[in-house]
Amino acid sequence: MTQRIINNTLISDREQNGYIFISDIHGNLETLTLIEQAQKDYPKAKLVAGGDYVDGRSHVKEVLDYLIEQKAEGAIILRGNHEQMLLNYADQNEHQDGIWFYNGGNKTLANLLGPTASATDLHDSKYYRFLNGCPIMYETPHLIFVHAGVRPDKKYNDPATYTETTYGLKYDYDFFRIWARERYWYSNREHEIIAHNLTGKTIVTGHTLTAGLEGKFDDGRILNNLSVDHCVVRSLQYPGEPARIFTDGGSHSNPLIYPHNDGNVVVLDSEGKIVRVYNWDNPQGTEFKNK
Repeated sequence: MTQRIINNTLISDREQNGYIFISDIHGNLETLTLIEQAQKDYPKAKLVAGGDYVDGRSHVKEVLDYLIEQKAEGAIILRGNHEQMLLNYADQNEHQDGIWFYNGGNKTLANLLGPTASATDLHDSKYYRFLNGCPIMYETPHLIFVHAGVRPDKKYNDPATYTETTYGLKYDYDFFRIWARERYWYSNREHEIIAHNLTGKTIVTGHTLTAGLEGKFDDGRILNNLSVDHCVVRSLQYPGEPARIFTDGGSHSNPLIYPHNDGNVVVLDSEGKIVRVYNWDNPQGTEFKNK
């Protein structure tokens, strides 16, 4: 098997014997129990983590230590927008009261290194080195794993085609893949028309609570949003095209209000079909049904 990194994408020329995907753990210790159950049930499947391990709940250190161990055993650990905010802060590219602290970075920093830790302390830590080494995307012959999404067309992996700038933000290739929402979901954002997937590959993402997805398929189907405590795995797909699978189970939501948004651990076969999903409602896993 050949693996290489191009444009922050880890590219593999072979499929694995299934995948276990988890994204948006956000310091939630209960999610690790779900991963371990999936690994017990599917010991030959490769673990792929889709970003956003920090900020939110109170066990960021334990989550990162766990993922460091998993990477040493062959897991693929990708970067999300919250990891990028952490790295930017450690590189002193933003003020300490900037966007990362606004999103809970001050609590993450204290959890990792203590209440008096500085940006320099974080930069010198094993956590910075670990997260700085995480690729943004993992691509196989049939699957694309990425935190937020890619532009779902035939030039999805061509950085030169990502040229949009909105409100001073340049949606270049890396920024799009860790931050995009509506730009990934829709072909027409004004009318919320759900985009076709023309990449030829199943795309698996986290980043946005699945309950918040809504829109219209151009064949007349309607996708309605759900209650925030019902962040189920959702698969958006047009006939004859590969799916786009959304998995964020809501661990970044308020744990006092939504204590059981523990994430969705998703088992997929080598071609991207969902085999099983583990979450708080079904900790032993259940076969996937389109929601």
